[in-house]
Amino acid sequence: MKNTLKIAIIVLILVVISVILFITGKRHDILIENNSAAGIKYSINGEPYKTLDTGKKAEGITKGISNVIFIKTSDNKIIEKDLPSDDVNIFIKEIIDNSENWYKENGEN
Repeated sequence: MKNTLKIAIIVLILVVISVILFITGKRHDILIENNSAAGIKYSINGEPYKTLDTGKKAEGITKGISNVIFIKTSDNKIIEKDLPSDDVNIFIKEIIDNSENWYKENGEN
């Protein structure tokens, strides 16, 4: 009986660790659309800033459940948004305007 209980506990611990590793390692695709009137710079999770001109799109990749995007506008204002844990399209104009609809989840998960 003792051996069966030990094995059951070990299996349970391994399942919990596997679930945690799956969640924290899951990849998310981010499509950034600059639909604003000016070019911007963006950074995902503190990486170096990249430039995104007006009317252009860029793709980024995140992993895990806690991700952040930083938007630097043409007047050097920095906006920080927490990214959802899903594949999303991000709209720069809506972020700048502080709209609630600044992203749309992709249906292809």
